Amino acid sequence: MTDPQRPSTEYAQPLLDAVAMFEELGIGYALIGGVAAMYYGRSRSTEDVDFVAATKHAEVLAAHAETMAKHHFDPACSWKLYHQSGVEVDLWKDEHADEIVQRAVTVGMAGRSVLVAEPHDLIAMKLRAGRLQDDYDIGQMLSATAIDENRVRDLVTPEQFAHFLDVKKRA
Repeated sequence: MTDPQRPSTEYAQPLLDAVAMFEELGIGYALIGGVAAMYYGRSRSTEDVDFVAATKHAEVLAAHAETMAKHHFDPACSWKLYHQSGVEVDLWKDEHADEIVQRAVTVGMAGRSVLVAEPHDLIAMKLRAGRLQDDYDIGQMLSATAIDENRVRDLVTPEQFAHFLDVKKRA
């Protein structure tokens, strides 16, 4: 992905279908993961599309199998979305999901408005996940997006913030 407003063709339709479904069902959401990190940083490969969704989203999805099918998702599963294209759409669980959804920012992506986790929330989620690819994403975001350290500090544990500062030194 070279243009953050144009996700790779492989991910564009599942992303758009998920957004349309969330909006139709009134489910609060925020795009997270590699695609969101690319929006704030630089391109990298990713295997899926990731969202965080408001509390009770699984129950809403389970009660609307026909809407899931209409948007090309397998209605048999409401904790992870399986798109007919073969692309998986992960619905991350995060103790701060509702707050992340509320702070999400509207961006233009793939020809429509999409809610993306604001960069501090995305960095906090990546620090909580603690994977090597998350350190890479954080470093790329730091090099391309203005990040307020105090805001990050407020969203994570002291240990996670110390790790953030280490990643920042290497970025």
